[in-house]
Amino acid sequence: MKLETVKSFILVILVGISLLLTLGIWSYQPNYKSLSDMDYAEADIGGKDDVSKKDLVEPKSMIFHNYSQLYGFSDPKDRQTLYRDMQSWVLYNFETKGANGPPTDDYQVELLFPDELPMEIVNYLFTLNDEVTLPEWSFQRLFITFDINNSSLELHFLSTNGDKQASFLVNNSEKFDLLWSYTTKQKGLSEYVSLDKTGLPVYIPKHSKTVAQRKLTVTNIDADQLVNALFSNPEIVRRNNSNLGGSYYTDGIRGMRVQRDGRVIEFVNPLNTNYERMAPLNLLDTSMTNINEHKGWTGDYNLEELKTLTNLVRYRMYYAGYPVFNSNLSVIEQEWRNNELYKYHRPLFKLNTMPGQDSVELKSGNDVIYFLQNSNYKMENIEDIQIGYHLEYEDNDLPYYLTLKPAWYVKESGNWKEITFDELPLNKGGS
Repeated sequence: MKLETVKSFILVILVGISLLLTLGIWSYQPNYKSLSDMDYAEADIGGKDDVSKKDLVEPKSMIFHNYSQLYGFSDPKDRQTLYRDMQSWVLYNFETKGANGPPTDDYQVELLFPDELPMEIVNYLFTLNDEVTLPEWSFQRLFITFDINNSSLELHFLSTNGDKQASFLVNNSEKFDLLWSYTTKQKGLSEYVSLDKTGLPVYIPKHSKTVAQRKLTVTNIDADQLVNALFSNPEIVRRNNSNLGGSYYTDGIRGMRVQRDGRVIEFVNPLNTNYERMAPLNLLDTSMTNINEHKGWTGDYNLEELKTLTNLVRYRMYYAGYPVFNSNLSVIEQEWRNNELYKYHRPLFKLNTMPGQDSVELKSGNDVIYFLQNSNYKMENIEDIQIGYHLEYEDNDLPYYLTLKPAWYVKESGNWKEITFDELPLNKGGS
């Protein structure tokens, strides 16, 4: 066989192999999934997975107006109980109309929620007799007035700017008598005072108040369980330990940092930086569903903020009806981008009850107001004042032990901080 013939034969074979390889490459479809199609592994961090809007959305205050006198529950758990009962009342005769601020009735009940809420959420918080088309505006205050002649109640959802209201009737004499008794007899209530400021009112107990101080054990949550919930492919996630005691998990794109001696995590998905604002109810639904999916409600939490400007949802821990404060140890917070979780912050522990407690007597509301007005606080920047618990880990041989200490808190320019009363003498006549 001539050399040229051999070369031609080899060339034909090589061309054939090349064609087969090219065809194989063209026809090959790798078994990759886009990030949006990834199925996240099941995760369970030991909390509840059936929490609803009714569980999360509660008023921060419930005030009974008796002419110029203001009253609120002495025990916040009683407020929660009454609100739960209100959610079962059947609401009739829906109508919308104009308004000129709150009702002017001498006797009325006011519910003030922590943030603006879309009217469509009423379908999920209360029991409506019939399907209705709710307005698109938002509310933060609900007023209940009395129809004495018919022993019925009227609920007024006041728009945020105060120029519109949506109203319902409650034709239930038993519920009428219940609210009327609270408003006129004040059983289980104590006197409240309103802070003199522009914008939404701030209601606080007028006199000094004794609140239980609690010592609790905690159960730590395994951060690895959140790896399954937050990363689309947990098998490629790597953990790096820091010399400072924290850990960092990453799949090369997303990252989850465990901080504060394993007590809190910060998750960031930097892929989603651009976004469109989500509708408030959609934002809340998306966040709730996500946390339910990994049984993330590891305590009592209430919705505190719903900010569509940044697609942010914040839930605050509560204990015995009081909000719990301590920088980032007592809030669950999420931000969303393009229907994907962008940031997630949460504590990594659950509170356990323990028998026995001490009591702390707090300053009166009058003293609080006097102090704020005569110190370095700018009254126009004060958004809220609350009695709450300061969550403090104990420095002892028990690593999973903390104290909830009652204290006064003020929200100034969007930030909560404890009032320490160490800047000037208190009002001697204010108790």
